[in-house]
Amino acid sequence: MDSTTSLLLTGATGQLGSFILAEFLGYGTNPAFSGPIFCSKRPESSFLQLHLTAEFLGIEVEALTAHPQVHFLNLDLSDGIHSREELQDYCTAHHLPPPSTILHAAANINISPAASGPSVSNVKLVNEMLLLAELLTAEHFTHISSIAVMGGVEPLGEEETLQPEHFQPNRSTSSVSAYALGKMGSELAVWRAASSSQSISIVRPGVILGIGAKQAIPQELWRRIHDNKLPLTTDGMTGVVDVRDVAEIAVKMHHERIEGPAVAVAATVTFQELQEKMAAAIGVQRTFRFLPRDPWLERMRSLGFLAKFPVIGKYFTPQMRIMLYSRTRYDGATGAQQLASGYRDVDSTVNACGGFLQNIF
Repeated sequence: MDSTTSLLLTGATGQLGSFILAEFLGYGTNPAFSGPIFCSKRPESSFLQLHLTAEFLGIEVEALTAHPQVHFLNLDLSDGIHSREELQDYCTAHHLPPPSTILHAAANINISPAASGPSVSNVKLVNEMLLLAELLTAEHFTHISSIAVMGGVEPLGEEETLQPEHFQPNRSTSSVSAYALGKMGSELAVWRAASSSQSISIVRPGVILGIGAKQAIPQELWRRIHDNKLPLTTDGMTGVVDVRDVAEIAVKMHHERIEGPAVAVAATVTFQELQEKMAAAIGVQRTFRFLPRDPWLERMRSLGFLAKFPVIGKYFTPQMRIMLYSRTRYDGATGAQQLASGYRDVDSTVNACGGFLQNIF
């Protein structure tokens, strides 16, 4: 790509987006993008995450925010038409080419199975960004999805390994969280755009382990362990991945216009193993009460009627049982193919992130 092309990156002030921006600027493994990079932001967004990311990567604290290629614009991503007008006005005023590609990393993050959806849904955001891509006649659109869109056929508590083709957008609302439903609808919208000739890439990360401010939503698990507000653990499993690996995968797929989907999962670990590793890495001693799926999964099922009660009901929903006791594994080979040196192992990721977070929590 040469300097006559430019791109729009959404979510750059968030955890993943900040690492993607660093990757585009050549602070990772991929070759540096040479053209202008437009980064959308909300008016109230700060640059704290970008500064922390720069510090974590060992570069100047202002390297991402003051880089001459980077242009931050206040954009309302829930309005694709207005965003196009703002971009066009800015490009005209600064004699810059409008974005020819879009990498959409912005998302409303809400992984609690009991919580309601965000005020502006992820489906709405994706549809508006696809509209923006159409208005700009963008040559390529990269979407950050999630392993939450994937589903298998084995009963809860039984192990199975999911491949990229295990995309289940039509699962019942009674069995998945509002977040997962939003991610399914979002990815469906991108596939529909692809069927209308939009060039796309799709990345499905697992649980992203990274760094950021203590109160930031992506650091919720770190924060709860640090503050001793996570007393329980289970032998349920989830797929995890280093934020730097997700950024490398996303940028390579965007550069080379690889459709995917690529599943970005370095390893599948039990919650017990993950929580113990994170506590040690952040320098705290924690004792978690272990609730194994035998007998606790059946106990929770027998108490399912409590889901209708206020306050306590959220702990007895089908979604909560799935979150706590899923034994699903994810095949991350399609993501590994995009990495120059393969995935970082879980221990090195947890230790690097935890060691950094000790100094800012």
